[in-house]
Amino acid sequence: MKPFATLATAAVCIAVSAHAQNIERVKMTDNDLNCQQMYQEVTMMDGVMMRASQPVAPGVAAAPAPTDSGAGAQVAGAVVQTAIAQRGLGGFGGFGGGLGGLLGGLAGQAAQQGAAQQAAAQQQAQANAAAQASQNAMLSQQAQGRKEHLTGLFLGKGCKMSDIQK
Repeated sequence: MKPFATLATAAVCIAVSAHAQNIERVKMTDNDLNCQQMYQEVTMMDGVMMRASQPVAPGVAAAPAPTDSGAGAQVAGAVVQTAIAQRGLGGFGGFGGGLGGLLGGLAGQAAQQGAAQQAAAQQQAQANAAAQASQNAMLSQQAQGRKEHLTGLFLGKGCKMSDIQK
């Protein structure tokens, strides 16, 4: 189960880093843009800011699948203890009780390990969501700066909204 959690975490990290991008506020080719192109890029920056402002839901970490061994051990332990209590095992009573206790202890360990893995996965998902929210805020800020620069160029060139083809 541990390799699956590691692979899932790696996949999320790759997806987050692949999404990472920077928006240049000023480009060397900005003076070559015509009014229509500037308007289209301003509209694109509006879209970037809108997507970046969407709330980031903490990724629902893939919860480790419950292992049958933990539940099976609990059931087996309970059955053995019940059988011993009702019928006894003759000379093996101490052995049967010890087996039930052993199986119950194994079930407890499996449950603790599963809970620890699930807690670690949830913690990782929260950290990834926080990183994504921070990245979205930075991206929105960069898009806002680019939009302001393009708007200044648009007005500086004497472009008018009535001239923009829709």
